[in-house]
Amino acid sequence: MTIAVLPPQLRAGGGHGFVVRAARDGIARASGFTATQPLSGQRCLTREAFEAALPLAAGFGVETGLTIDLVRQGFVVEEVEVELHHRVTGKDFAAQRHRARQYAHVARALAERGAAGALPGALRGRG
Repeated sequence: MTIAVLPPQLRAGGGHGFVVRAARDGIARASGFTATQPLSGQRCLTREAFEAALPLAAGFGVETGLTIDLVRQGFVVEEVEVELHHRVTGKDFAAQRHRARQYAHVARALAERGAAGALPGALRGRG
């Protein structure tokens, strides 16, 4: 599987990095692979890799789950720099709600794979 690594975006914005850090730390804890952009949805994988990753993690946890599942099974996962740009979200209420859903989905994917320890204590249930 290849994961696209996007350059710095042309427009300022985005989140606070909580979801990205949770995904990156969880993937590393669960598989030993350190992803530059763990939530990049731009991926290319073989049919064999796709089928090995089934069932996919739900919602926004799909990228985190894919990476962990494939690395654990011995598939090669590489990151490739690409010249792509995406629409950066803001910091209004709707954007914050979106990030909260992303975080919940990533947390679930990590928990299902035994890597919830990468989450902050209060979110692991060990507050």
